[in-house]
Amino acid sequence: MSEETSTQILKQVEYYFSDSNFPRDKFLRSEAAKNVDNYISIDVIASFNRMKTISTDLQLITEALKKSTRLQVSEDGKMVRRLDPLPENIDCGKTLYSKGWPEDTTIEKVQEFFNANGGYKVVSVRLRKKSDKSFKGSFLADFETEEIVNKIITEAPKLGEKELIYQTFKQFSDEKKDEKEKFFASTNGDKKRKAKKEADRENGDDDDNDGDNKDVKKEVEEEEVMIPGVILCFKGVGKGLHRGDIKEIFSQYGEVQFVGYNSDEENGSVRYKTAESCKRAIESLTETKKEIGGQIPTYNLLEGEEEKKEWEKIIERKKNAAKNGGFKKGGFKKGGFKKGGFKKGGNFKKVKKE
Repeated sequence: MSEETSTQILKQVEYYFSDSNFPRDKFLRSEAAKNVDNYISIDVIASFNRMKTISTDLQLITEALKKSTRLQVSEDGKMVRRLDPLPENIDCGKTLYSKGWPEDTTIEKVQEFFNANGGYKVVSVRLRKKSDKSFKGSFLADFETEEIVNKIITEAPKLGEKELIYQTFKQFSDEKKDEKEKFFASTNGDKKRKAKKEADRENGDDDDNDGDNKDVKKEVEEEEVMIPGVILCFKGVGKGLHRGDIKEIFSQYGEVQFVGYNSDEENGSVRYKTAESCKRAIESLTETKKEIGGQIPTYNLLEGEEEKKEWEKIIERKKNAAKNGGFKKGGFKKGGFKKGGFKKGGNFKKVKKE
C-alpha cells in the first residue's frame, strides 16, 4: 500500500468520526449504537462511495486505520470507533454555508478554492444534494475558527466572475426555520397538520397542537414598536433581480425581516432584525464595494422622520393584518424608493407575515 493511499484512507475515515461530521451523521450514530463499545464495522465504512474510490481492500483499510491517533481498531481488526467522547454541543459558529456553485463542484474543489482565496484550511465539506442525489449548488463547510468563517463572509470571494452567497450556519438554519413557519402559517387543514407533524418528527417533537396562527399573532405583538437603526436603503442595483436574490445577499450579515424591492427597480430597502446586523451590512458592503446584479450600489441607514414614517406604516399594516386574521396575499407596492427617500404615497399593500 502506498503512503499516499494510506493517508487518504486515514483522512477520510477520521472525517467520518470527526466532531464536525459524526454528531450530525444519523447513520453512523445508529451503527455505533448497535454495539456496547460504539464500534462500527470496517465493512460498513468500506462500503461508502468515497471510500470505494480510494480502496476496496479491507486489509489495507484496516492497516491504515491502525495508524490513527483518533481512532481505535478492535482486537479482531474488524471494527473501528472514535477515541474522544462526543462534544456536548455542536459548534455551529465554525460552519459556513455557501450557495451558487456549479454542478461539477466536488469536496476537493471547495478545499482548493478556499486555500487559494485566503489560505484557509477546510476541516470538512458537506455537499447538499437533491432527492435524486444531484448537487444542489450549495454546501456546508467547517473551518478551524469562527473568525475564519466571518472573514470569508466579509471578503465574499468570487468563483471566477461569479458571485457566491455566504452565510453563517445559524443564519442559514434560521432562514430555513422561518420558511417552514411561513409555510405552516399559510397552509390550512389536513395539509398543515401533516406538514407540521413531519417537521416536528424531524425536531424530535410530536406535539399535535397547531396553534391557530399564534406565530403570526406573536410577531405582530413583538413588532408593534419602532426598532431604530434596522432599515437599510440601497440604490443602484442591476435590474432583473428577484426579492429572493436580494434577501440571500443581505442575509449574509444578519437575519432579514423584510425586503422592499421590485425586479424592475434599481432601489429598495432591507429591514434587519437588529441594528447591529444593519450596521455590519452597510460597513461591509461599502468597504468591499460588492456588486449586486453587475452594479455597485450605494447604501445608507434610514433615519429621522423618514424612518419614523416607515415604522408607522409597518405597525399599522401589522395591526390591520392581525384584525383580519392574518396577512393577505399581496406584496410590496410598485414604486418603493426614489431619490431622496421613500416615494410619496408609496404605501405597502397587505402582505403575508414578514
